Amino acid sequence: MPFNILGNGLTGLQASQQALNVVSQNIANATTPGYVRQRAILESQQTSPGTNVYTGNSAQFMGVQVTGIERISSAFKQAALNSAVGKQEALEAQAAPLDNVQGLLQEPGTTGLQSAITQFYQGWSTLGNNPTAGTANGATTINGAAAGVVIQRGATVAAQLNSLSQGVAEEFRNQYTNLEGIVDQVNTAAQKVAGLNQSIMQGQAGGTNVNALLDKRDQALTDIVRLTGATVTNLNNGGVQVSVSGVTLVSGIAVNTMSVDGANTIGEAADNPPSLLIGTVQARPSGGQAAGVLSALNTDLPRLSDTLDTVANGIRDAVNAVHSTGYTLDGTPGGDFFGGEGAQGLTVVAGSAEELAISRTAAPSVDGSNAVRLGNLVRPTEASQALGGAEAPQSVYSRMVTQIGTQVQGLETAIDAQNGVVATAQSAVDSESGVDINEELTNMILFQRSFQANSRVISAADEMLQALIGMV
Repeated sequence: MPFNILGNGLTGLQASQQALNVVSQNIANATTPGYVRQRAILESQQTSPGTNVYTGNSAQFMGVQVTGIERISSAFKQAALNSAVGKQEALEAQAAPLDNVQGLLQEPGTTGLQSAITQFYQGWSTLGNNPTAGTANGATTINGAAAGVVIQRGATVAAQLNSLSQGVAEEFRNQYTNLEGIVDQVNTAAQKVAGLNQSIMQGQAGGTNVNALLDKRDQALTDIVRLTGATVTNLNNGGVQVSVSGVTLVSGIAVNTMSVDGANTIGEAADNPPSLLIGTVQARPSGGQAAGVLSALNTDLPRLSDTLDTVANGIRDAVNAVHSTGYTLDGTPGGDFFGGEGAQGLTVVAGSAEELAISRTAAPSVDGSNAVRLGNLVRPTEASQALGGAEAPQSVYSRMVTQIGTQVQGLETAIDAQNGVVATAQSAVDSESGVDINEELTNMILFQRSFQANSRVISAADEMLQALIGMV
């Protein structure tokens, strides 16, 4: 009997010591990023009931043993957190380039394109109301100062459209480079997951504690989720499978390389849009930074670029339509004021004041009525009429500015809301997997007292044994 008590006490000492080791590990890693708390699994040891000469049928108690070290983790809660983080990263990645473009527009304000367009048409009105500056050698001369303002303001409109279009194109290139960087990070993390899969599968097969490796793998998986919104599936052999929109990136120790496909310039993107490939299969991430960047590359930035081209061509065509119906002061029919195609190609082709068709009469005159008509294009209805009923370019631009502002505001609101979802999901994971110092201190006291009690059991058994020996 004392020998059983000694054995029980010994196993109790050993189990308490191992449990205290786990508690100390938890406390030491309370602030370690990605650490998942652990717990010693204790199991009673006892033989099957059998015949005993003293009491008949009975079981022999063999103490306690630690059968394993368990990670306290919920796959369901972690999956919910991954989904929330993927959506958050996608929203932030989509909002960033739009916010950058909004900064380029400088609207509303006195330095934006809307103000430049208005001032350009006002310049025509001023010239139309004061078309001449007197006579020279018996001929009427145009108001050179007012005409110069018209040409200069026209050049300003063209330059601002060119700058805005180039700014959007530059943002496209930056986001394409950003996407390439995301892909590099994904491939690095995928290789890390595959390597950890191998170590974890080998460790579990050999009965080794792999909890630290599982923590490292979870961190690498979090990186992939943050970048691509990937989904993670546990495999029976201890490995995991990582998929992006249903396309396998990692399965066990096998890795499929992710790459960027498609054009890296906004001008070529319409015919060859940027995309992601995993191996040779196209992946369409619904979350993560990659989803937000692809949304900007394939939808937001090309739409803005096209809209700026529409504005530039609309201004060109409306002004040229009215300008070409007029005449210069010497009776020469008016030509085009603007030339070029699109926002980056728009230029002023009227090189001097004498080329401005400010008159409505073919004969030499001091009539400035055509310049007044050009000034009236400041009104969207007049501009639309000049374009044969198409939407006025200033209206197109104003709507674009409003849409960007509304979209950015909507994304920021969604980001704020998603931050709350992430915080809630993170709190749920932390409550399950995070280290609670108060709880660990309680456990430490519990196992410390258990260790002390088992020591007393061994002392009592020793005293009993000594007493029995003394009776012999």
